[in-house]
Amino acid sequence: MTDPSAEALARFFETSPAARKATRPLARDARVALSLQSGPARFSMAGGEGRVEEGAEADPDFTLTIPDEAVRQITGIAGDDVGEFGIAFFKLLLAREPERRVRVHVNASTARLVSHGYLGVLAAGGAKVGWWLIKNGVRNPKAAIDRLRGGK
Repeated sequence: MTDPSAEALARFFETSPAARKATRPLARDARVALSLQSGPARFSMAGGEGRVEEGAEADPDFTLTIPDEAVRQITGIAGDDVGEFGIAFFKLLLAREPERRVRVHVNASTARLVSHGYLGVLAAGGAKVGWWLIKNGVRNPKAAIDRLRGGK
């Protein structure tokens, strides 16, 4: 791999206990386009494990635009606490600084998101993520999806 951000994310999803636990509920056909500063990459559950590869994703469930500083913060998360990992990720979604803010564009229908296991990822974060979301105005999973789509 030649893209340092894609390489860092690939290593993170291969080795981080929290990332491995968080992605476990995803279906084998779950796929995410990654728009990195140095070019496109993609996340998939190829072989039943989270994998990041360089190159565009033709039909993603959603697209994440991740600046290099956000990649550094994500890949710097240590440990196996999925709740802490989830909260750190949601904080990057809400960050005001452009160099840290992760943007999401939902490409798939709600039904496809559910069938690909993304609600299971939310559930893997447990009460810690649930309370954090409620505290930040997201009352239920559909509200989370609607917020990501840009609605209120």
